[in-house]
Amino acid sequence: MIRPLAVAALALLLSAEVSGQVLRGGTNGDTPRRPVSTAHAITNARVVVAPGRVLDRATVVIRDGRIVAVRENADVPFDAQVIEGDSLTVYAGFVDAFAYAGVAEPEDPERYEGDPGNPPRERAGLTPDLDVRTLYDASKAEVKALREAGFTAAHLAPRDGFFAGTGAVVLLRNVARGEAAEMLFLPQTETAIAQIDPARGVYPGTPMGVLSMMRETVENARRETASRTAFRRDASGATRPMYDPVAEALAPVLDGDRALVFYTDGWLDAHRAIRVTEEMRIPNTVLAGVPDVSPVLAKIRARGLSVIAPLALPDTVKTDSLSRTIALPPPSSANPGGVSFVTDRRTISFRDTDAEKGALTAQRLASVGAAERSPSLLASGDVDFAFGSFEAKGKDIRANLRRMVEAGLSPEAALAALTTAPAEMMGLSGTLGTIERGKLANLLVTTGDYFSDSTDVRFVFVEGMRHEIENKPKAASGDPDAVVEIVGTWTYEIELPGSSEGGTMTFTGTPGSFEGTLSAQGETLNLSSVALDGNALTFSFTAPNSGPEITVSGIVSGLEFAGTADVGSFGAFPITATRQPE
Repeated sequence: MIRPLAVAALALLLSAEVSGQVLRGGTNGDTPRRPVSTAHAITNARVVVAPGRVLDRATVVIRDGRIVAVRENADVPFDAQVIEGDSLTVYAGFVDAFAYAGVAEPEDPERYEGDPGNPPRERAGLTPDLDVRTLYDASKAEVKALREAGFTAAHLAPRDGFFAGTGAVVLLRNVARGEAAEMLFLPQTETAIAQIDPARGVYPGTPMGVLSMMRETVENARRETASRTAFRRDASGATRPMYDPVAEALAPVLDGDRALVFYTDGWLDAHRAIRVTEEMRIPNTVLAGVPDVSPVLAKIRARGLSVIAPLALPDTVKTDSLSRTIALPPPSSANPGGVSFVTDRRTISFRDTDAEKGALTAQRLASVGAAERSPSLLASGDVDFAFGSFEAKGKDIRANLRRMVEAGLSPEAALAALTTAPAEMMGLSGTLGTIERGKLANLLVTTGDYFSDSTDVRFVFVEGMRHEIENKPKAASGDPDAVVEIVGTWTYEIELPGSSEGGTMTFTGTPGSFEGTLSAQGETLNLSSVALDGNALTFSFTAPNSGPEITVSGIVSGLEFAGTADVGSFGAFPITATRQPE
C-alpha cells in the first residue's frame, strides 16, 4: 500500500473520523465530554471591546459559556484554564450575516414528466417552509474553515428555490456529547430567504416568471392570512381555512415580524429585488449578495435597506500597459454598472487581438476594483451593512478583507461589519458582537491586528468552548530573479506529529513544461501543475482513492528544497527534499 506524504497525512488526520461512526453534526463514540471546569481566563491582553473601544491591558474571564468579567486586574478563578495574553489581542467573535457553510447541497431534481406549466411547488422552487436547521451538519470542513477565520456564529440559509426557506443563526462550535446539531441554533432568529432562482425545465423558468410567481404567492398568502384572522375572530357561518404551509411560513414576513433576506448576485437582480419587494409591500427587507452596489446605492438609501455584503471577491487580474490605457464607458442609465459591456469593440482581424485582449483585461480590472470598493461605498453612504461569507472559502476571507481595506474601507468599519452590525441586524445585540459582561463567550484571540498579514488566529471561543487554531507554516517568499535547477530525483521527508514519512520525487522537462512523479514503497503518483517561478516551486497531486488534492509549495536553494504540503482543511505540514547527484 502506498504511503507517500498524501496518504501519510490523510491517515493521521482522518484517524479520528474512522475511529467511530460519525453522526450528523459530527458526534461519535469518541466525542469528548464537556470539561470539568468551564472557566477560562485570558489575562493581560489587548481587548477590543467593540469597534473604536479598546482596553490596552485587561483580563477576560469566562464561565459556563458567558463572559463574567472584562477589566484590568480581574480576579482569575482558581479552576480557570489560563491563557497568558501579554502579546495577544481579543476581539468579539465574528458573526456571519449570510452563509451556506454546513448546509446540505440539494440533490439534482429528477426529470419531471408532468405539466411543466404547473409543477409541484417544491419542483418550482416554492419552499418557504423548508427549515435550514434540518439541513445543517456541523462536522463539515467549511464550518471549521469559517471558524478558523474568526467566525463564531452564522446566519445560515437554504440554497435553492425562489422562496428558498427559513434561515436561522447557528453557533459555530463543535457538537458536544449528547447534543444534536439543531441544539446549536439560537432561538427566535428565523428569517425568510428569497432569490431570483428560475426552475429548470418547468415554470417559472425565467427571471420574469419568478417575479410573477413571487407576487402571486405573496398575494395568496396575504389573503389566506386575512381569512384565518377573520375565522379566529368570528367562526360563525365561515368556512374553516385549511392548513397552508406556504401561507404559514410567509405570515411573519407579511406582518414584519420576520425579515425577508433577498439574495442577488448582480446589480440587475438587485434592482428587481428592490422593485418587487416594494410591490409586494414587504415591511422588512434585507438586500444580500450584490458584489457591486454602486448602480443601486441610491435606491438602497432611498428605501433605507440594510445590506449584506459578500466576502468573496473576484480574482485579481494581471495588467499590461495597453489595458491601463483603455477608456471604458462611464455609468449611464443604460449601463449602470459602467463596465458590463462595450458596444463598439469588434475584432476584425488578428491585428486587433491585442486591443481586444487589452479591453477585456481593462473591463475585468474595473469589475474587480468595483467589487473591492463596494463596502467602502456602503460605509460612506451611511448604509447599515454586514458581511456574509456566502460561497467564500474560509482561507480567502482575511485576504479579501485586506483588499477591501486597501480599497478605502476603514478597519473600524470592517470590524463593525463583522461584529456589531450583523448582531444588530439579526436582533442579537444583547448576546453577540461585543465583549461585555453577560454576553455569550464568543471570542477571537489573535497575535495582533486581525487585518495584518502577519497576524495569526490563535484561539476561537464559541459559547465558552475553546477551539485552538493550528496555523499553517507560512510559505517563504521567493526570489523571482533566482536561477535554480529542479530536473532530477529528490528524496523528500514530511514531518507529521510524532513521526515522519519519506520517498522520492522526480522532475523532468523544461521551464514552462515541467512534469513529475512522487514515489514511495514501489508505488507512484503523477504530479500536476508543476511550476517554477524563480526559486519558488509549486506542484500538486491527488491522494489515492479519490482523496483531496495536495498542494506543495516552497523554495529551492541549491540542492535543497523546503516548504509545506497543504492538505486543504486537514492542515499543512513541513516538507524538505534533497536533489540527488546525477
